[in-house]
Amino acid sequence: MGVSPDAGGPSSGYGEPGWTEQGISVSPCTGSPCEKHTVPGVRHPGDETEEESVTDRGAKGLAKGANMRSTSAGWTTGRIVAVVVGAVLSLVALTFASLGGTALYMATADDGYIDLGTDRYAHRTETYAMASDSFRADKEMAGLYKDLRITFTPDKAGDPVFVGIADKAGMQRYLAGVQHVTIHESSSKGDTQSKHSGAAPKTLPGEADVWGAKAGGQGAQTLNWSVKSGDVAAVFMKADGSRGPSGKVTVAAKIAWLPWIGAALLAAGLVILAGSVVYLMVRPIRRARGRTA
Repeated sequence: MGVSPDAGGPSSGYGEPGWTEQGISVSPCTGSPCEKHTVPGVRHPGDETEEESVTDRGAKGLAKGANMRSTSAGWTTGRIVAVVVGAVLSLVALTFASLGGTALYMATADDGYIDLGTDRYAHRTETYAMASDSFRADKEMAGLYKDLRITFTPDKAGDPVFVGIADKAGMQRYLAGVQHVTIHESSSKGDTQSKHSGAAPKTLPGEADVWGAKAGGQGAQTLNWSVKSGDVAAVFMKADGSRGPSGKVTVAAKIAWLPWIGAALLAAGLVILAGSVVYLMVRPIRRARGRTA
């Protein structure tokens, strides 16, 4: 039989432990509020000091902030898309700006003429004249050719040479009965030519009235021709009408609207570049403001 306080036994006080068969128990409090009893080595909820409570709240705040930063940092899908779009826009902008700058330079250098690279090949014949295939200069480069400049540089600097350009009918009329060649293609291996039989020209080339533009004299000779519609051909001879003209031909063209095209490309490139920079800068700023709001 266990020991238990009875009604007549000594009071253990409000909330003081009494003895039961099972061990320690606490008497129910009556009257005034119970005093809190502490047992050495045992912590109860609410036992924290004010300093400990502040420290715990600070630690929890730091942990929450670190968690927020970890979820917002790193290469998210949105950031990857932004970088890719910005890079593509920048590449397009630089391409436009480069093309525009090049076009402006070409429009101002060498009086706006662009060398077509024909001077790589040497041309020669034992006949009296060399003629090009007829061509439509007004259809070349989508009709952008404005002027042509053709230079004939003889192999021997002292040779008197002639260069002229005429419409197809005028060229055929002058060369009728004249031994000459028509040059179809040129390469480092030589020209692909067609030879036409005949004799020496009856009229010196400089005296003929078939030319739309012409130049003649000793050494390199250059003609300038404003492009017109229709089939035309260029003819190269010795100015005195003798056999064996030989030399290199340089053709340059002036492109219509090239300065305006260059300026438009350059302006478009700069605008796109500025837009890509703004896009790459503003998007992160907005995201940062959204996180701090």
